Amino acid sequence: MSSDQPKFAVHGGAFFDAIGVRMDALDAKEEVISADVLDSWYDPSPSVIESVREHLPWLIKTSPPTRSEGLREVIAEKRGISPDQILLGSGTSSLMFLVLPELLNPDDKVVVLDPMYGEYAHLTGEIIGANVARHELPLDNFEADPEWLGQQCLGAKMLILVNPNSPTGRAMSRTQVQMLMQGVPPNCLVWIDETYIDFYTNASGKSQSCEELVAQFPNLIICKSMSKFYGLSGLRIGYLVMNPKLVRQFEERIPPWNVGLIAQLAGIEALKADPYYAKMASKTAEYRELLTQNLNAISEVQVIPSVTNFVLARLATPQAQELCDALQAKNIFIRNCDSLSPRFKNEMIRIAVKGDADQKVVSAIAEFFA
Repeated sequence: MSSDQPKFAVHGGAFFDAIGVRMDALDAKEEVISADVLDSWYDPSPSVIESVREHLPWLIKTSPPTRSEGLREVIAEKRGISPDQILLGSGTSSLMFLVLPELLNPDDKVVVLDPMYGEYAHLTGEIIGANVARHELPLDNFEADPEWLGQQCLGAKMLILVNPNSPTGRAMSRTQVQMLMQGVPPNCLVWIDETYIDFYTNASGKSQSCEELVAQFPNLIICKSMSKFYGLSGLRIGYLVMNPKLVRQFEERIPPWNVGLIAQLAGIEALKADPYYAKMASKTAEYRELLTQNLNAISEVQVIPSVTNFVLARLATPQAQELCDALQAKNIFIRNCDSLSPRFKNEMIRIAVKGDADQKVVSAIAEFFA
């Protein structure tokens, strides 16, 4: 019987065990620290909440624009790209499962990083049947070398990256991605998931997103989520930036009304709220650095430097699952990263930044090792 059961990638979200998947104990959410998932610790912009609240009954009962035309226009304006480069969907996962099976065939070579967000290896290898080549990042710093990555793409149909990477929190700059693209064979597609890119800027504060590079490199596909940075995970808004020919190929396969009306309005309002989100990004960086400092003060824990809203940490002894279980008993949820790399052997944990609640996480970890 077990062989007939569907296979799924492993994800966070265990905190729903505490509040109930039927949402029948939502009051308990205030007692739970869900640092096993990478949702934002802050609320959406007040302008988002105010707009949704003001029109909520109408938003619930009304069908949305068929193709999310307004949201597409605002994204294009804010990102400096053309609307015909954008494919919108109800979250990036839905777009992954729509597009990748059409671009890849069984036995195609697909290059992924190790470690990396597990859904890509699962989808391409387990579901599509592609030949997944895991290229191992150095365990000491998990940094990717653009020149080295380009060399791995010989004979490959696609290179898939998450930048900044999950679970490592490490990132390649826009300049490094340009170097990578110049070294990748033009017949190899490059899919870059930029879910966490808005937390990452260079020294002068400039965004490192590579959406604009799609016009320069026809084989480049950028996958963007509005979940983590904009605090809209529950609304499911995602989009791809790619060659307009590819957009047209998939546009007709996207069902009408694919993005709900609340999500469309919230997405538009969020994209208008730059000052608020810039402030939240700055606060996130402050919380992340404090979390890193406090975790590193525990002798059994070593944090990998991160540019995102989470940190990866190495334990001195293989007790990741035991630590996760001990914290879960206190309604504190963190992630054992074993499922994200065959090289991880119960010694790597990932912790999302959760604002003032971070100190409770640190205290619980320190108590475990005391």
